[in-house]
Amino acid sequence: MKNFLRKSFVLSVVSIISASMLLTSCLSTFMDSLDGVLGTGSEKSTVSFTNDEAVFALKDALVEGIGSASKNLSKTDAYFKNGALKILLPSEAQPILDVLNQIPGGQSLADNVVLRLNRTAETAAKDTVSIFTSAIKTMTIVDGIKIVTGSNTAATQYLKNKCYDKLVTLYKPMINSVLNKPLIMNMSANEAWTNLVTTYNKYGQIPNAAAKLTGSALPFPPVEVDLAKYATEKALDGLFLKIGEEEGKIRKNPFNYASNMIQKVFGSLIK
Repeated sequence: MKNFLRKSFVLSVVSIISASMLLTSCLSTFMDSLDGVLGTGSEKSTVSFTNDEAVFALKDALVEGIGSASKNLSKTDAYFKNGALKILLPSEAQPILDVLNQIPGGQSLADNVVLRLNRTAETAAKDTVSIFTSAIKTMTIVDGIKIVTGSNTAATQYLKNKCYDKLVTLYKPMINSVLNKPLIMNMSANEAWTNLVTTYNKYGQIPNAAAKLTGSALPFPPVEVDLAKYATEKALDGLFLKIGEEEGKIRKNPFNYASNMIQKVFGSLIK
């Protein structure tokens, strides 16, 4: 009888301990889930600003970024002598590049186009502020806090994702205008490009004709490029790269900027 009572007591104790452990585990899981929903755990948000304030700060930061980027990129050689920004001939021009050594003065013609493409981007950069500012001011941002607390270029990437096509449409006419403007030795980028393509096509007439007679591939395949579209996209890529760099500077030293909202929002994230 005593052995039976002892065994019953032990089983009861074990059951109570097991139930307690299960309850503790469930409670811990529940609290972890609650932390994820309410943000009350160790990973909870500690921001001291509202989403509206975050949005204002983001827009101020982007306006600051484009202002600085525009100023820096409008300087001579800002694109041309920067390996990360330099605009080269479009990939569609590869057939020309492949036979440049066969065309008299071909490399010089290609170099002229590259130089003028970069000068075009540098010239247009100084007039980008109004275009970008308009896009930034009208940009709808749903989750400002998420972007503010994101990567060093989160705002720049958001702007690019939301406004890129619109900016291309607005920016392209200006780029095209500059492409037609004589920039160096009274020659425009479009003229330099036309000279290169014309020389290439003229030099390839006889070899292409011979290839057609034998059914062979054309040694000088035709080259067709929307130079304005290409230059616009490359110029914008450079601008976004620079805006991203400026955003990083703002996040690192927000108190260097006049905007009270930039100081409040980004300043609160500095630990």
